[in-house]
Amino acid sequence: MIERDVKFTTIVQIDVIEGKTFTDIETLRDILIGNSNRKLSEEMLSTRYEDTYCPDNEIVNEIIAEMQTDFKAATGCGITCTSYWGHIHDYNMSTNTHNHGKAYVSAVLYLSVPEGSGDLVFVPRLNQYDSSMYKSSFPPRERCYYMFPGYLDHYVTRNKSQEKRVSISFNFKKL
Repeated sequence: MIERDVKFTTIVQIDVIEGKTFTDIETLRDILIGNSNRKLSEEMLSTRYEDTYCPDNEIVNEIIAEMQTDFKAATGCGITCTSYWGHIHDYNMSTNTHNHGKAYVSAVLYLSVPEGSGDLVFVPRLNQYDSSMYKSSFPPRERCYYMFPGYLDHYVTRNKSQEKRVSISFNFKKL
């Protein structure tokens, strides 16, 4: 038998950081629900229509600091937050495939996750004919956050719960 010389080379690797917050998510959830009528766009066809205003507050600042610390520990790179907003999904709501454009890193933190409220699904565009072959689903958990490259396409499946699913999203730039 002839000995084969085969090598394995990784061309693309996309990392998603999973972390946990230790802040008062219940109060932050109430703040977002209290602002649920303050949409970031009044245009129903806008991608910002489902986004909810989140006022500056100490809880968000603590979460940002946690994410910055965790990201620096994982990558050695510093980041600073450029924007954040809330998401409140009622029954049967979902989020279409999108990305965060020029954001270096984006993140989502789950504040209220009733059973059946839908998954976060990443869809890297590595195959122009079938991008679904690389998709990865992440089930949300309260207090859990995911940080990912801003260019990474993603969507949220339908909330099949009668309860609200509440999360907050962030964009960061590299220092």
